[in-house]
Amino acid sequence: MQQMILGRTNLEVSRVGFGGIPIQRLTEKEAVRVVRRCLDLGVTFFDTANGYTTSEERIGKAIQGRRDEVVLATKTGARDKETAEEHLALSLRRMQVEHIDLWQFHNVSEFAAYEQVLGPGGALEAARDAVQAGKVGHIGISSHSMEVALAAVQSGLFETIQFPVS
Repeated sequence: MQQMILGRTNLEVSRVGFGGIPIQRLTEKEAVRVVRRCLDLGVTFFDTANGYTTSEERIGKAIQGRRDEVVLATKTGARDKETAEEHLALSLRRMQVEHIDLWQFHNVSEFAAYEQVLGPGGALEAARDAVQAGKVGHIGISSHSMEVALAAVQSGLFETIQFPVS
């Protein structure tokens, strides 16, 4: 599988990654089998979110014993520090891991939400604290707005920008 560097993280990942939304529709057994098959095929980047119902738990079960083969990304929809901290604790528990390689702010597609994430008491404070504590390796953002995504790039605050392409 071809490898690449993910954004500004210096993390080497497979060019083909795994998005965790679809495994919600499978049984747990099927979902674990799919994730493990992806690992066997050389997929190393796994992206999910705490809002994707059972996805984090299923990915966590599937990577047991293989955590060192995985670059694990998850997202929080929280805009404030307190809720973001709660989401991070939940994600770590669900995936049964000590740290997340990439933690992203999920679907920040309006400037009001962007300013809330960055502002005093915002989710970015929680992310920075988590990096200092060793719970998170890198900080990213996802957006469905080109204008917000461009502002995020220009800010220099994020190591990855996840944007939908179809």
